[in-house]
Amino acid sequence: MKFSFLSKLCLCLCLTCVYAGAQETVESIRRQIKAVEAETAREKSLHDAEKKRHAEFVEVGRKKVQALAQQNKTLKAEIDSLKVEVKNLADARQKTTGTIKYFENRKAKYGTSLAKVIDSLAPVFESDFPYRNEEVVNSVKEIANQLSKGLIEADDGLNRTLEVFYDRIRLGYTTEVWKGFLQVDARSVAGTFMRYGAVAAIFVSNDGNDVLWLNRTENGGYVWKNVSDDLAMRTALKDVMKVAEGKTAPKLVTIPVAIPKEGK
Repeated sequence: MKFSFLSKLCLCLCLTCVYAGAQETVESIRRQIKAVEAETAREKSLHDAEKKRHAEFVEVGRKKVQALAQQNKTLKAEIDSLKVEVKNLADARQKTTGTIKYFENRKAKYGTSLAKVIDSLAPVFESDFPYRNEEVVNSVKEIANQLSKGLIEADDGLNRTLEVFYDRIRLGYTTEVWKGFLQVDARSVAGTFMRYGAVAAIFVSNDGNDVLWLNRTENGGYVWKNVSDDLAMRTALKDVMKVAEGKTAPKLVTIPVAIPKEGK
């Protein structure tokens, strides 16, 4: 069978197209295979990475569980220790409370006893040198009253009482002149007082008719003794008053001092 040139050319082109189509199909398949292999490799890599992360997560979780178990054990031990410490503190507190209560009772009894002692000083100050005695007596009685009612502490009451004593002691180192009234034979006489420490005092009326000095009685008390009839004594005491008031030049003067009898 003979083919024409045109027929041969068409057959050749057809074979070439078939060959090209077949070649393109193989390359496409190869590319697809490579793509699948690459995807498979990538998936395997991701799987391996995920598996590794999972293993690490499991390991971290295991370590955390172990750490939590150790912390729980340590915490339990600390709780047990704290329970023991709390019990010890409770026992110590109970003991301390008992001790405090004991000393508070002792303190209250001491305050009551001290109040009685301070109150017993009132008669002593009443019979003391007659200068502001009523004020001092009221002060010690008030201290004793506040102590007995628990309004002040024992040390405060003691310090205030000592301060009263110190004031009376300081009284012996001072001299004072003041105006006032003195009861003389049922008469309220105006005049001038002069106090020398806590041992002597004189009084001269404004008109100069009444001159008295403070004397001790046999029972240890004090009484104003009138010397208006004793001219020498009268003159001496007036002279003392002038010196005390600064109405004359300073000089040595004689002041009558009553010395209590022994045992008074």
